[in-house]
Amino acid sequence: MDQFDSAIREIYENYYYEEDVESVLEKIKDYKRFVIFGAGQLGHKVYHVLAERGAKAELFCDNKLWGRTDIDTGLEVMRLTELKGNRTEVFVLLAVFDEADYQAVYHQLLNFGFADRQLMDARNMTQRNPISFLKENIDKYKKAYALLTDDFSKKTYVNMIKKQYLDVDISGIVCAGQEAYFDKELVLTEEEVFVDCGGYTGDTSLQFIEKTKGRYKKLVIFEPEEYKENIIRETLKGYAYELFTYGVWSSSTVLKFSARGDSTSHVAESGEIQIPVKALDDVLLEEHPTFMKMDIEGAETESLKGSRKIIERYRPKLVICIYHKPEDLFEIPILLREMRNDYRLLIRQYSDTRFETVCYAI
Repeated sequence: MDQFDSAIREIYENYYYEEDVESVLEKIKDYKRFVIFGAGQLGHKVYHVLAERGAKAELFCDNKLWGRTDIDTGLEVMRLTELKGNRTEVFVLLAVFDEADYQAVYHQLLNFGFADRQLMDARNMTQRNPISFLKENIDKYKKAYALLTDDFSKKTYVNMIKKQYLDVDISGIVCAGQEAYFDKELVLTEEEVFVDCGGYTGDTSLQFIEKTKGRYKKLVIFEPEEYKENIIRETLKGYAYELFTYGVWSSSTVLKFSARGDSTSHVAESGEIQIPVKALDDVLLEEHPTFMKMDIEGAETESLKGSRKIIERYRPKLVICIYHKPEDLFEIPILLREMRNDYRLLIRQYSDTRFETVCYAI
């Protein structure tokens, strides 16, 4: 039995996702009200998992994001001290990812007067995919695994599958964070035309400049949140680059966008604004890109489809995040190999969470 089959067997033998969700639903029934502490990405996942089962939270509490109405859910986000009513009637789900932060919030709630029985860790409920998803896609997982070039990538891949379903410790396969997007296998030259999709604050572009010692042919950045333009300009002051303030997609159109003001802003049907998006084939085909990075909050697959001509014609080095959607872990490697069968595909992991999984095509 190879490591892939062994990992799948381990998942089937140890899986218990539904019990996590059911236990939360049972606890909620004992209280008149329930709220979610944590209005970030994890809190939103908790909200939607429970809302799909008919249990909708009353509001979010958060130590940092309070004082607004959450655009995605319509819930108010408030400080704990603003929570009104009889506290004994309230059940609190803690959607706080980092362990140290979780412990701090847990003790904050106890000190505020909540009993331990009123508090529940929501992390397990959202950190595992349903087993039905594995059964439906097992052949695709196996196909993607077989496409990987090196043993370390295969080891990383099976560990990330286990992380999705069992939330296992993956510290043994985590690479140094400063290497994110720039694995040692990635060789850069002075002739690079780098396309940074998801420019954010210009941090990755600055890293590229430092890696090339400022010697490159062209740097192109796509970042649809206009307020970040000034941040990027400050970050890259003195360096040559071209900035497009729109997103990338499979076609040139207009899409709804959830502008959260942080790294989790993304294309979404519930988005409060509209942004223009472009297919890279429509914008950069004649620029001969040599290196493309995509960290665009779930839009990677569509954007790769809009880059097909570039990829097929020029074979640029690709660095693609494959963790924003569960299916990204297999769909993106398979898509890359379909576009070009001469890519070496590598998988690297840059945190000990389900996030920061990157596929290199070089």
